[in-house]
Amino acid sequence: MKTIATILWISLSLLVANQGHSQQQTVIHHDGPITKMLLFKWNEQVSEEQKKHMTALFEDLVKEVDGFDLFEVLEITYSQRFETAFVLKFRSEAAEKIYQEHPKHQQLAQLGPLLVKDFQEVKY
Repeated sequence: MKTIATILWISLSLLVANQGHSQQQTVIHHDGPITKMLLFKWNEQVSEEQKKHMTALFEDLVKEVDGFDLFEVLEITYSQRFETAFVLKFRSEAAEKIYQEHPKHQQLAQLGPLLVKDFQEVKY
């Protein structure tokens, strides 16, 4: 848990430092495990039921996508921009691609803009 907190702190520090810079993205391809952090702030109108539904879709994906090994929800306490982080761990880029193409991920992609007002993805 300490490792996740450290990674989260470093990621958030980098995000704050780059906030005024362009949103250019660098893609690094590798064959090993991949961790993604989805940092976001919920819309004020989002109900607990809607949050649970979104979380349940991710939990289903862990069960249904081979190589999607972990989904974890973290509450962010030291950020003015974000309040929640979803941590996703994949065995490989191939597993991440299967996840991205899964119908439940497509559902999440449609729900996200309705439920979330600020979002950042960090992949390492």
